[in-house]
Amino acid sequence: MRSSLVAPVGQRQVHLDFHTSEHLENIACAFSKKDFQAALKMGHIDSINLFAKCHHSWSYYPTKIGRMHPNLNIDLLGAQLEACSEIGVKAQIYYTFGWSANDAQEHPEWCARDRDGNFITNGNLPKDVAPADPLPDFHWKFLCPNTGYHHHVLAQVTELCERYEPDGFWFDIYQAHRHCFSEACCKDMEEAGIDLEDAAAVETFNASKMKAHCLALRELIASYHPNACVFFNGTTAIEGGINFRQKMYKHNTVQDLEDLPTVWGGYDKLPLQSKYFLKAGYSITAMSGKFHTAWGEFGGFKHPEALRYEAASMIAWGAACNFGDQLHPSGKMDLATYKNIGHAYTYAKKIEAYGVGGIPTSRLGFWRSFSESHDEGLAKILLEKQINFDIANFAKNLNAFDVILIPGSACLDEKTAACLGRFTDAGGKLIVIGAGAMDRNGETLLIDIGAKYVGKANYDRDYLLAGPELLTNLIESPFLNFKPASRFKPDLGTEILAHLHEPYFSRTLEHYCSHQNTPHRLETSECPAIVRKGNIIFIAPELDWMYLKHGARLHRDLFINVLKLVHKHPMIEAQLPSAGRLAFMHQPRENRYVAHLLYAPPIQRGNCEIIEDMPPLYETSLRFDLPETILYATLIPEQLNLTITQEGSKSSVTIPKFSCHCAVALTY
Repeated sequence: MRSSLVAPVGQRQVHLDFHTSEHLENIACAFSKKDFQAALKMGHIDSINLFAKCHHSWSYYPTKIGRMHPNLNIDLLGAQLEACSEIGVKAQIYYTFGWSANDAQEHPEWCARDRDGNFITNGNLPKDVAPADPLPDFHWKFLCPNTGYHHHVLAQVTELCERYEPDGFWFDIYQAHRHCFSEACCKDMEEAGIDLEDAAAVETFNASKMKAHCLALRELIASYHPNACVFFNGTTAIEGGINFRQKMYKHNTVQDLEDLPTVWGGYDKLPLQSKYFLKAGYSITAMSGKFHTAWGEFGGFKHPEALRYEAASMIAWGAACNFGDQLHPSGKMDLATYKNIGHAYTYAKKIEAYGVGGIPTSRLGFWRSFSESHDEGLAKILLEKQINFDIANFAKNLNAFDVILIPGSACLDEKTAACLGRFTDAGGKLIVIGAGAMDRNGETLLIDIGAKYVGKANYDRDYLLAGPELLTNLIESPFLNFKPASRFKPDLGTEILAHLHEPYFSRTLEHYCSHQNTPHRLETSECPAIVRKGNIIFIAPELDWMYLKHGARLHRDLFINVLKLVHKHPMIEAQLPSAGRLAFMHQPRENRYVAHLLYAPPIQRGNCEIIEDMPPLYETSLRFDLPETILYATLIPEQLNLTITQEGSKSSVTIPKFSCHCAVALTY
C-alpha cells in the first residue's frame, strides 16, 4: 500500500450528500448530465464525492449486494461518474458505514450496543413514542464493525470496485469514542481476558476492531485501484481524544477535517487541527457546508461572501477546500448553490498555490494535550492575538523552538517530560498550565516547576492578583477564576509572578453570599498562581479551559503577558483586531514563506456563528524575522510588490488595504 502522504483528489471539492427516503418517489427523475456538468463548471469544482449508499441504506446503482433505492430507475452513480469523467472532474465514491437505517432494522445483531444492551444512537428517543411523533435531527442507530456487517460492507465495496473506476472512496461515520458492547464484542473481549469495566482496555479493543475493518477496506480498494484515495470520516474528529490516542486516522490516505463552523464550535477548530495533521505528514482537506446550519438542511444557504471567507481560511491553514451540498431527490442540481460556491472558488483559484502544500513553522511550540477544551482554549488565546505557533508533538528536535506551551491537562509521560527537561536545560523556555505539569493520574509532578503539589483546591472559586511584571492591560485587583487552581507550594528561591486569593467559603446551601461567588479574602494564599524557576513558568489556574468556557479578556491578556516574558523572537507578527487571524506557512519548494491575514468578525445569532461583515483594514504592518534573507515580498492575490523595511534584526512590510483576506509571499 502507498504512503499516507498523498495529495487530495482536488483543491476545490464538493461533498454531494444524498440521503434519500423510500417515502420519496421518482428519485433522480430530473437528473441531466448536461445540467450536472454545468453546475460543476459554474462552481469551479475539480472534485466531488458521489453517493453509492446512504444512511437510509439505499444504493444509487444496480447492486446485487445492497438494495437499490426502490424508486430509482437509473444507475445514478454511474451516470454521475461518467459526467465527471467527461469534463475532467475527479470523483470519489461515498459509502455510509456507521449509520445504515434499514440494515440496522433488519439485522439488530449488526448494531452497536451500550453496556446495558441498548442500541447506541445519536440522541435517545423517549420511551413511549408513536410512528407519527417527531424524529430528532441526526437520529440514527450505530452499526458495529465486529459483526457480519463488516463482511456485508466488504462485499458491496468489492462490487463497486469491479463496476466503476473512481478516484477514491469516502466512508462515513466512524466514531470510536462510542464504545460497543454488542454480543460479538463482549464475547471477543471475554475470550481475550479484557475486563469490561476497564475503560482503557475496552477503548483499545474497540479501536483495534475498527482499525482492522478500515485496513481491510483499504487493502481491498488498493487491490483494484492502487491510486485511489481512501478516507474514513470521523477518524480525524476531536471528541474524547481517542482518534489521537489510538491513531484511528492511520489508514486514511489524506485527512479530511469536517467542520461546520456556524454550528459546530466556530471558526477556530480548523487552525489547530490543520497544524496537527500537516506536521504529522499528511495532506489535508477542510470540509464545511453551503448550509446555514449543518448537513441535511434543505434550503439553507450561507452568503457567498461567507463561503469566500471560509475558502480563504481553509487555504490559509494549508488545506484543500470542500463544501457540502445535498442533492434534491429529483436529481436536479441547485444552480444557486453552485453560483455561491463558484464565487468562493473563483477567489480560491487565485490563492490556492500559496496555501496547499505549505508546512506550518514557528519558534513557538504548542504541545497538544488532546483535551479538547484545554487545547482549543489555548489556541483561541493565541489566535486572537495573531501569535503564530506550531505543533511540537512531532518535532524531531525540540530545540527548533524557543518556547513550548503545555496546556492545562495531564498529557505527559516520563519520557516526554525528560525530553522537555533537556529542552529547558539547553536554554529553551517552557510555559506549563495546571495539570499539564502532572502525570496522567494527577498525583505526581513530572516537571520541576519550583513548587510542590499539595492538593486540590480548597474552594469552588478563587481569584488572581498579577504581580508587577504581568500588569500590562490588567487591573491591580484580584480577579475571578471560574475554576479554582490546584495548590502548589513554592520552593525557597522560586519567583512568584502572581498570587492567589481564596474566597471566604464555597457557595453552598448553608454558606452563601450574594448571587454567585463568595468574595475573596484580603490576604494572599500561601499557594501562588504563577511562579518562575529558571526557564520554566508555571501557571496554576487553567487559563486555557476558562478562556474557552467563559472568554474573560483578563485571562487572555494575563497569558499573553506571561508569554511575552519569554517569547522574544517570533518569526511573524501582525497586529489585527481580535477577530483577525494570522496563518504562516513555509513552502520550501517555492523558496518562500507565506503569511495569510484574515478578518471577518463572526456574529452570534441564536445557535449559529455567522460571517457577514468584512470591513477593510488599512496600513497593516507585517513584521518578520526569518532564517533566510527575504529578497522580495508580494501581496496576494494582487501580485503587488511591497517595500521591505529593515527594523534592526527584523524586517517589515505594510499592506495598504485588505478586506476578508490577503496573503504576503516572502521569497528568499
